[in-house]
Amino acid sequence: MKHPSLLDERARFSGPLRHYHRSGAQTQHLSWDEWVDGKSARSGSIKWPQVILGMMAVLTLGGIIAGLIITLR
Repeated sequence: MKHPSLLDERARFSGPLRHYHRSGAQTQHLSWDEWVDGKSARSGSIKWPQVILGMMAVLTLGGIIAGLIITLR
């Protein structure tokens, strides 16, 4: 591995070097809702009406596409 060549010693950054560390190791990853709303947000709860409507929308769209393919043959 090549070492970077120093062109000019005066061109290097000479400011104080700061390191930022987290105060503690966070073992549990937060979901987006927990990150935005705080820890009180429920994680892992499935919203069944939204899941059922999404599945119905995908099936309906698949049926429309299949009907168009069959019709246009």
